[in-house]
Amino acid sequence: MYPCNVQPFLQSLVSVLEAHPVNTNVFFRAFDAEYLSLEQLRAFLRQYHYFCKHFVKLLEGLLYKTPLEQVEMRIELVKTLHSELGNGHLAQAHITLLDRFAQALSLTPGDLDATIPLPEVRRYMELLHRLFIDSDYLTALGAETAVEITAASEFKYFYHGLMKYLFFKEDDLLFFKLHLQEEQCHGQWLLAAVEKTVRTPEGQARIQTAARETADAWHVFWRGLYREVFGRPDDAAA
Repeated sequence: MYPCNVQPFLQSLVSVLEAHPVNTNVFFRAFDAEYLSLEQLRAFLRQYHYFCKHFVKLLEGLLYKTPLEQVEMRIELVKTLHSELGNGHLAQAHITLLDRFAQALSLTPGDLDATIPLPEVRRYMELLHRLFIDSDYLTALGAETAVEITAASEFKYFYHGLMKYLFFKEDDLLFFKLHLQEEQCHGQWLLAAVEKTVRTPEGQARIQTAARETADAWHVFWRGLYREVFGRPDDAAA
């Protein structure tokens, strides 16, 4: 997925993240294989929209907290944030595209704003706040790298899974189609930030620890949605 002509540390980091069970978790597989009711799709979208909307704010906070002298890291973060915000075009901002999908499910902005996050979703957002905002910048970089590397897998399942519903128009699914390629770019930018920023074994260890913690929490996030959307016990989602 990512270039191989990088330092062994980056190769190892990518390998660990791509092998993490979150990339093939039971929610993704069930979403792709099963035919969800409208209520199930709405339950999924409310929680996922909550995450996507608040994640951008956390990403802004990460950029703000990154030391001024870490210019190369800041450049890669700006690329990612600019992409999230539609490269300067409101109609292409990722949350705008996701709002379009919400409209196709007859979810209003008021419905979305009234969403109460599941405990797993809330804890994941709290974790990202701690790692992005309250921790050192290398820990934050490791966490954001894990977010972007592991995000790539979900869209293969989501876009393919949503294509089976004939009532969606092509424009309704632009958010998911766009991210089939967009997350590849995000992952490459974050790996470039790591390569240009991390200089010591201690720094590498901080990156690895934060990346693992983030991927583990992302897996728990989807276990919570699996229980909520499919009504199956947690032990079936291990």
